[in-house]
Amino acid sequence: MPGTGAGGDSILYRIYIVGGLIGIVVATMGTAALFDPHGTKGATLYVGFTCVTLWFIGVLAYWWWQFLFRSYGSPKRLEEQEPGGVPEIKALKSWSTLSEAMAVHGGNVDEQAKLEKTARRGIIEFFGWQNVLAFYVIGSMWLRLLGILSDTAMLFMVIGVFVLLAITVVRTYFLIGGGARAGKHAYLAPLGLALVDTPSADLDMVVHHVQSDAADLVVFGGTRHGRPVQIVIDGKTTYAMVRSSIPPFAIESQKGKLVAAQDAPELISKALKSLRKAKRWVKVNVQAGPEGILVQRTPGRRQNMWLYDLWLAEWLLEQLGPNP
Repeated sequence: MPGTGAGGDSILYRIYIVGGLIGIVVATMGTAALFDPHGTKGATLYVGFTCVTLWFIGVLAYWWWQFLFRSYGSPKRLEEQEPGGVPEIKALKSWSTLSEAMAVHGGNVDEQAKLEKTARRGIIEFFGWQNVLAFYVIGSMWLRLLGILSDTAMLFMVIGVFVLLAITVVRTYFLIGGGARAGKHAYLAPLGLALVDTPSADLDMVVHHVQSDAADLVVFGGTRHGRPVQIVIDGKTTYAMVRSSIPPFAIESQKGKLVAAQDAPELISKALKSLRKAKRWVKVNVQAGPEGILVQRTPGRRQNMWLYDLWLAEWLLEQLGPNP
């Protein structure tokens, strides 16, 4: 149900964030006007900072509750999805949603679950470091406000902030940057694909379209829905092909609107009407025939759009009926 998710998707969370900020302003200004009009007793500062501290603790507590008790970012939701077929059009809203959907529908959902578990551990640790930094800053400010820390001691506390910040940045690098490099192509396994280290004659599916030597290509391959699949990256040009013997037809992109040739099967022409005009389909060309469906994307501003092309090829095959 809309508004019942987590974070920005939750109506209650949005009310807490906005209402809390408004409450802080009201409480601070009310204290200043009613109890500390000249600012001599410090009541305004204490009340304002107390409200900010409690509001911030509430935000952190909410997210820890989501992580630890609501399984936020957990791959458990994958088990609730029924495999089979091709993901619905709504899955195209982002790379992550499409990748997850295609892992369930035609890929390897167990690999997707393992990938998400690894990512979730990194997110929780990163959030933990942010908590340490936040409480260090808030704690230091309270100690100074209460007169426990001198100006000299506060200087050392400020230095400590930069030390913690440096540790957080370094750790984030290993969590996100280093981890990404360690599993550079880890996202392929959930899709049922793998990197082909030594392109060979298997490229006969697309080789007559490719301009570069085989050694210069990046090739992914695998089997999805029982069909051989190949993704070939030739510089900025990509090719996504799915093997299946089908009637020949062509589709071209007219500024982001996919239009079938006049001799294309009626099922294809009719189905394309449900795909709205979008930037993701700019510079896309589709060729189909006895070898299968080939979706070619010429260079553009966006990178790594081949996943959308793979979805398009499988979706077109589904429109032709069972086992095309």
